[in-house]
Amino acid sequence: MLPRSAPPHLLAALLGVVACNATPGDGQTDGAGGSSTTSTGGDATNGTDTTTNEAGTGDIHGPVGEWVWHDVPGAICANGTPTGLGVNQGAGDRLVIYMSGGSACLDEGCSIGTPSMRKDGGFGAAELAECVAGDCDGSVTFPGESIFDRSAATNPFSDATFVFISNCAGDYYVGDNDHAFPGWTAQFHGSRNQRLFAAALAASFPAASRVILTGGSAGSVGAMLNYWQWVEAFPGTRVDLVSDSFAFVFADGPEWRYELHDPQVPPGCTTCAADYRTVYEFNASLAPDSRIAVLDAENNWTLDLVTGYQYTAGLQALQTRLDDLPNLRYYVANGDEHILLQHPLDSDAINVERDGDAPQRLSEFLAQMQSDDPAWASMTCLAP
Repeated sequence: MLPRSAPPHLLAALLGVVACNATPGDGQTDGAGGSSTTSTGGDATNGTDTTTNEAGTGDIHGPVGEWVWHDVPGAICANGTPTGLGVNQGAGDRLVIYMSGGSACLDEGCSIGTPSMRKDGGFGAAELAECVAGDCDGSVTFPGESIFDRSAATNPFSDATFVFISNCAGDYYVGDNDHAFPGWTAQFHGSRNQRLFAAALAASFPAASRVILTGGSAGSVGAMLNYWQWVEAFPGTRVDLVSDSFAFVFADGPEWRYELHDPQVPPGCTTCAADYRTVYEFNASLAPDSRIAVLDAENNWTLDLVTGYQYTAGLQALQTRLDDLPNLRYYVANGDEHILLQHPLDSDAINVERDGDAPQRLSEFLAQMQSDDPAWASMTCLAP
């Protein structure tokens, strides 16, 4: 859930921590309609409200500290219903754009995906309000002292404007295909949604000093493969990237790449379709003055299951590849957590600790990244 003024401190289904060396329907696809909005605030939320705005025309704003829903014309969920952005206006001039996780729609019932991507799903003002109340699309939750908590002293993004993007397109945010299932046609257009979202926010926040694009699990895939769209939408603005808990450790992306979505790759990355690991080099070269962070856990339980327990070895090998990129650092925590940003940033569950050294914390890693500290360095539980 998005934090309230007295946020609970537990995610749904927190997993146990292990030691560093342990094993463990046909809707609109275009349109100029306005947007019904709902807002909630407190630390980052409170109260409810409805207004009407028209996204993409420079008006995606709201009261500081309140969550407001904005429809974005043309953006749709997998069932074709309109969708948009949850925005919580900050007092500062940075944007933090979070793409939620929840796997993907791979069958008629989207059985492994979140409710929003199903035939009877969707994500709009009512669903954003449910997120704030604590029931967010199955498992997308944020406790106190995480990235959406403005009152947390450990949060380096506390004054930023927060943007929440649902995974309701059901295609890892990279699809461009209509796929007929028995009983309904899924409209997988996550890639187009990203273009529309980026354009809408760029029009609304032309003076943003920095954009931080991030996402967890499926949202991490979307952030990495759509980074180019956000860099293009914000020319002259630094766009940082924080991918969380879904690294590209295999060349062909078997754990996320599905033909029914027709996944799109960055048009300038001539090697990505053959080897998705090269997106790291592509993104690093696309905006060399920006900073890129790769977050994960040594025994990421979700990706270990999906990859037949090959993920940790792949992640370890990936570290060597990433070491060659001057504007990229990685943070690989102890334990088996999935999506580090859905924890308090100083949580012991997502620390890095090796050989009896003092624990290193995600809050410190992110703060150094955002302050351009020359001491910013990769932190990892995995041996090189």
